[in-house]
Amino acid sequence: MLKTIVVKSWKYSATSKHLKIFYTDGTADLFHPVPEFIFNSLSRALDKRTFIEKYLEYNLQFTRISIQ
Repeated sequence: MLKTIVVKSWKYSATSKHLKIFYTDGTADLFHPVPEFIFNSLSRALDKRTFIEKYLEYNLQFTRISIQ
């Protein structure tokens, strides 16, 4: 059975271009450098998880650090 990961909250720093995403299972991801328009689009997206998969996880422009 697959475990569903749900986005709990997110924070963005325009000066450092860091986007931190927190999940309900207690894990988090840090993406860098993320332009402000990506953060704004994430904020407006109805399905945050799909947006993250499509525009952040598989985009080689962003460095991803996972926090367990």
